[in-house]
Amino acid sequence: MLKRTMEYEALVDLFVRAGLEISPEDPRPEGLITCFELFDEKDGRRFGASGLCLSRGEYVLRCVAVEEGFRGMGYGTRLVRAVMEEAEQLGAERLWLTAKVPKFYEKFGFQVTPREEAPFVTKCVECPQYHNGCESEVMVLNMNKNVGKI
Repeated sequence: MLKRTMEYEALVDLFVRAGLEISPEDPRPEGLITCFELFDEKDGRRFGASGLCLSRGEYVLRCVAVEEGFRGMGYGTRLVRAVMEEAEQLGAERLWLTAKVPKFYEKFGFQVTPREEAPFVTKCVECPQYHNGCESEVMVLNMNKNVGKI
């Protein structure tokens, strides 16, 4: 079950378990618009989440995470689509993100772009995993070209 929430802090443990570079001590993302979470209908356990923020007038897809045992079942796609639909309803011209797995986001129409063009600061280059197993990229989706494709 997909549900909208503003309880970002309740999602942090999931983000950490999923391997995102987030710490429980990090503050709530600036410009948080909404989060989406996925629950197992049988036991009520949260197993996926994502968020949408506004940074310097641009929409940013943040923190897409799915618990390992639920990966490969289309849940990540569901979370990305929920954020894309929300951004489209809000009139976004572009949607930005930092991707640990750029190939996943390419199927939605996202394209790699230079980091300096991002409306947010990415800490990837400071991370010890960068180029040591993590090849994260800043990506952008031109919403005008992708209307109806989500």
